[in-house]
Amino acid sequence: MKPVKLNNIVEYLAVAEESSEEDDFREYSDWEQEAIKEAIDIIDNWDDYIELPDKYEIHEYSIMEKFCYSIENERLSNKLCNAISGRGAFRRFKDAIMRYDLEDSWYAYKHKSLSQIARDWCEVNNIPLLKE
Repeated sequence: MKPVKLNNIVEYLAVAEESSEEDDFREYSDWEQEAIKEAIDIIDNWDDYIELPDKYEIHEYSIMEKFCYSIENERLSNKLCNAISGRGAFRRFKDAIMRYDLEDSWYAYKHKSLSQIARDWCEVNNIPLLKE
């Protein structure tokens, strides 16, 4: 199975769906031709692909919330939790992590969380992980 994130190639899928075998796609740049060929492969071999999780399945707000609760300083943790309440939560969170010099901690936490999501996804889809 090949992973694919459809919203990255959606415009090329439209071109691929409307194409015929005679089309050579010369009017496109080299990298776009490759993207169109990949899109054609996706259409022709749909069952060989696995769709990656989308932003609703990953849910970055939940990751931010868990980060807020992971802060050992209770007062700072509460300030971060308050920052993510209501409309504008992402902007206020970004401002707060900058104000409290937590950017490095946040990005490390986010990376660790997203890496775990990727590992879990691979395991569920029986995709082996390569060790570096």
